[in-house]
Amino acid sequence: MEQQVPASSSATVRTVASVTGSRKNNLDFIRFVAALLVIFSHSFSICFGPTSHTPLNLLTADRLSEGGLAVGVFFFFGGFLIAKSCVSHPKAPNFFKLRLLRILPQLIFVVVLLTFVVGPVLTSLPLDQYFTNGETYAYLLNGVFFLHHDLPGVFTTNPYGPGVNAPLWTLPVEFACYILCFLCFRWTRFTRRSFALLSIPVLMLLGIYLAFFELYQLSVVRAIILFYEGVAFYVYRDSIPLKASLGWGSIALFCLLVAFGLDIVAMFVVFPYALMWLGYGLPARFANFAKHGEFSYGIYLWGWPIQQTLVLLLPAELSLPWINTIVACVIAIGFGATNYYIVDCGVTRLLERSRNKRTEVLAAELAEADRVTPVQPCDATQTKGGVPEEDARLSENSSGAVGSDSPVTQTPPSGEEAGRK
Repeated sequence: MEQQVPASSSATVRTVASVTGSRKNNLDFIRFVAALLVIFSHSFSICFGPTSHTPLNLLTADRLSEGGLAVGVFFFFGGFLIAKSCVSHPKAPNFFKLRLLRILPQLIFVVVLLTFVVGPVLTSLPLDQYFTNGETYAYLLNGVFFLHHDLPGVFTTNPYGPGVNAPLWTLPVEFACYILCFLCFRWTRFTRRSFALLSIPVLMLLGIYLAFFELYQLSVVRAIILFYEGVAFYVYRDSIPLKASLGWGSIALFCLLVAFGLDIVAMFVVFPYALMWLGYGLPARFANFAKHGEFSYGIYLWGWPIQQTLVLLLPAELSLPWINTIVACVIAIGFGATNYYIVDCGVTRLLERSRNKRTEVLAAELAEADRVTPVQPCDATQTKGGVPEEDARLSENSSGAVGSDSPVTQTPPSGEEAGRK
């Protein structure tokens, strides 16, 4: 007799949806490693100049670097998690408030310190010239996504040149992706059919770019496409299986494609699933990695200025990529932790205080309203159609007599109504 396969056996197949609802994942560790990988990648150009090459640069004819790989990690997982945030916070004010609170406080903190502390200490100009130079204050625009890379007289003798914090280019691109993601959610509600229809012009534009634009600004385009793929993984999360064979196979295929110079195919086709497997498919051994704080964003913001400072201050014979990487990573981790505890935790405390204060004020207002507005007893003799006459008048008056000529006494608002007010 032919053995029948139980119908419930398909339920044992894990999908992306089955594992991404939990915080038990390896994302914090992956982002931490990616932030350090950015520092390693930048150490070559910072020590030897912008025409130098990282190992991955040499393998891919300068199309992909270790830093580009790390940025791909940030953008892919960013797309996946931001899509989830769109669903959780479908109203634009709440969504963008949360996004700005995530990006701006640490960014502004770093920009201000670089402008008014690091810059004056390291500039080759007299302080009066530094503080009267318009470029000094133009640098503050980085805090609101308007890129301005140089401070007067800072790092001008370094091999790379005067760039104070070149990696900031990713932040306005990232925020633009947030806007596009939210618009995509409003247009499609992340239904599969609607998202598939929207993907048609996206794929067409990508094809045109690859065919006719000679990979112009590939780093930017690659980041945007990976963000979009992260959103797609969220939309189709119920249909994407997480299997060890596919996970390890995608990692092996990625390495093979890059080794043969097919890095564009590797990044767009294979890289997303490999990341999803590493983040959610593997056992969550690093689920508690960020229990003392999430430092990767601060590391990313501080890495480049620290590396440039090391090249400026250390003897030339110590300006080697591996030395620069090790020392900069150690310092950047410390600065990243400082960012987290001072800025992120400080903002969280301020928001909690503000929320608690609003709650106390609302409770006091409700208590006062209950005290000054007595509840009128119902007189059974004064009814209208089985309803107390006073309540009947309230029902006939459309909106509680706001703006009405009838002198209707309003009852205190309910907790939900008061909250809306």
